[in-house]
Amino acid sequence: MAADPAAPDALARWSRKHARETAAFADLNDLLEGEPALGGLVVADCLRIAEDRSVFLAHLDGAPLIIKHFTGLDGIARAAQVHQELASRHAIMGSGLLQVCEPKQFLPQKPLTFRAYQAGERLDTILEQAIPAARAQKLRQAGQWLALYTSDSRSTAGFGPWKWIKRIAPPQGSAYAPLINRLKARLREQAPNLMGKPVQVARTHGDFAALNLICDGPIMTGIDIENRHELAVTKDLARFLAQAQSYRRPQGGWVPQPDLDAILEGFGPLPEFDSGPVLRFFYGLELGRRLMGSNGTEAQTENLVAALRAYVNNRKDSR
Repeated sequence: MAADPAAPDALARWSRKHARETAAFADLNDLLEGEPALGGLVVADCLRIAEDRSVFLAHLDGAPLIIKHFTGLDGIARAAQVHQELASRHAIMGSGLLQVCEPKQFLPQKPLTFRAYQAGERLDTILEQAIPAARAQKLRQAGQWLALYTSDSRSTAGFGPWKWIKRIAPPQGSAYAPLINRLKARLREQAPNLMGKPVQVARTHGDFAALNLICDGPIMTGIDIENRHELAVTKDLARFLAQAQSYRRPQGGWVPQPDLDAILEGFGPLPEFDSGPVLRFFYGLELGRRLMGSNGTEAQTENLVAALRAYVNNRKDSR
């Protein structure tokens, strides 16, 4: 029988992954050593290793929790900021149908955060399989979740589109560079009509997406609560819609109208300028950023490409 030519590559990838996880476990153990409050802690699994963090599943006295180790030079400061943000949101979203995950132990001199493990099903998985009526209901609930999350921090500020446009740069040699450059041109066309006009801003989630909302029956709980930046609330709404679009083929227009209507209905009243031109701008931006950083499946990437083509070919400047 001929040898599988892919086997050496797969073995090399596994070896690299194993080495990274072994080092991550060792670093975490060094940080946890001698902490009396964590005497009953058992680290069970390494869930993710990113450039600036490692994420672990653990159990403390039998209860599951998630540990994040912020590995950058500013890790202690970031951990403190993340814990503070989660604690502040949990104060208003610690119960009811719209929640955030519960913060746990905090060690001020460690680059670590601890939060309760959230059981349930990811919203993106639910949306992928839901019939239209159930999909709309969950999208409305997601809008309600973000509305509550931002309810105590909203204000108005002048909009600055150019800083976002400057951040769009396709990776060198990317097959999607022509499409991304067309997107950039379309956003530049929109920018003069947006510049300086008042938009609703708030301390937003920052990574508001269906994969960061967990449903346990009727209860929707947000995870990955890290952001403390004040941004246009429509940016979070657009990020959600762009991520959801990666699971479906586009169906006319610049955004699926049923999805847009449902999430805006849940979020509640927004000025027409915000829910129209500003949201349209951010939706294109988020489609492009998601495509440039795409690590999804081939089908998800194809969906994003199709959605971005539909966006740049649509010449309407409003809903």
